Amino acid sequence: MKCYELPAACEANLFNKNIRPYVRIAFEGNYFSDKDIIECVIQSYRSVDGGTRNLGDLILDTTETREFLDNYDTGDDVQIWYCYGDNSACFMRFNLKIDDNGIQYEQTGYSKKTCRIHLVDHSKALSDEKKQKNWTESQILVHSVVCDETQPEKSLVHILAKRGGFSADDIDCCYLPFNVPYVEITKSAWDELCDLAKCYGASLECSKDKCISFTESPYDTVNKFSDEKGITLTDAFITHYRSYNDNDEYGNSIRLKYTKYSETEKQVLWEFTDSHSWYDEDFNVWYPFTNDSREICQDNYKALYTAKDLNGKVRTVVYAEDIDDKETFEKNIITDGGKKFEIEVYDTTSNRNCAVIKLNRNGENIALGSARIHGKAIISETNFCVYRHDEKEIKKHGQQVKNLSYKYLSNDEIDGVPFYELRANDLLEEYKKRHRSFYVTTYLCLCNVRAGACIGLNIEGKERKVSVDEISFRYKKEEAFSTELWLSEK
Repeated sequence: MKCYELPAACEANLFNKNIRPYVRIAFEGNYFSDKDIIECVIQSYRSVDGGTRNLGDLILDTTETREFLDNYDTGDDVQIWYCYGDNSACFMRFNLKIDDNGIQYEQTGYSKKTCRIHLVDHSKALSDEKKQKNWTESQILVHSVVCDETQPEKSLVHILAKRGGFSADDIDCCYLPFNVPYVEITKSAWDELCDLAKCYGASLECSKDKCISFTESPYDTVNKFSDEKGITLTDAFITHYRSYNDNDEYGNSIRLKYTKYSETEKQVLWEFTDSHSWYDEDFNVWYPFTNDSREICQDNYKALYTAKDLNGKVRTVVYAEDIDDKETFEKNIITDGGKKFEIEVYDTTSNRNCAVIKLNRNGENIALGSARIHGKAIISETNFCVYRHDEKEIKKHGQQVKNLSYKYLSNDEIDGVPFYELRANDLLEEYKKRHRSFYVTTYLCLCNVRAGACIGLNIEGKERKVSVDEISFRYKKEEAFSTELWLSEK
């Protein structure tokens, strides 16, 4: 991921020690008094769930500004700008919202009047299942693609965003046209988007320009992925640093597990079988119906579907479509002597993995030779695993296994290699790296640096490429500006 591009006026003053950076704040586009900003601390970090979260805290002097602030409350937009020297060299870095606590006013004595405001990004709302439509119900999606803005009705990113209340216009996304045959949405929109981002190595963030940004995937088939380093920090700009080994995430063996879903051509999904049958001289099986004791003659009989995969193995059907209609089903029933059943119930729409059937023999003695249902199916192969390991690393450090599970893996191929195999290979390369991590502070206002971006770090006599795990911008009216970074060596 690249850093943001600063305006020329900001970039020219970025390293100027004689210019003190400061913060400007706009509530719903209306600027607050610069001199009354006591403190502004904003954090941006990559969380373990797979997304980037942005949040912050403001302390404002309300002695002369209470009337202005009374116009705003929970949910209103707050823009954070960083300025270099004067208002002509400004960069809008964060677009956040006032959290559910609203503006918290405080007063000490008679004259010290302040307020505190906690700011959050849209991930807060996307994580709140109670605010999402049908949040108690799972949602089944079939024949989807990971991310494609040209067909938002099939794009998982757009479908999940819509579940969270956002439209296609609110999304900045990459192009990942990989097919996902079947998926069940059970968690909040944000949690599902995080799972999707982790699966495809994408950057998920509620950015300054769009409500949802799903970009920077190395598997993007249109936009070229780049992890080139941006700005380089040297000793001259660093006020403090700490370096340490950080190998908690190290692994030299990968076990990637998921439920593999595949689509089949039209085939027999169900065929009547039961005990109490007989065979004729040609070894054809017949099922005598001399009374109504068989389950298919009772209410709520479910004909569970199964289907064969490409290897001929019988698999469970999770979703069936293009099912024989009632007329076709009746036409395909074979009986001895041409006697017919009355089909009282033939329901193939209430359930996607079975049909509800009820046959009525109307007092006739009927020998049933065959009753079948045909259709197309999505079949599941549970606990499908891909294993990868590095023998040299195992000999050197002992076997350290990473057990990973991704629900959105596609079966599509990239250059002849199934995506799940390619992803397992890339994950092994990522986890087997042993690297150092750094905590760095600087007086520079590095507001163009993003969590997930790569920058250069030149300390301890060595220049490294590092990725930003977390960044904090600390502005205090009476103190020097400070940027804090948590970095991992690439």
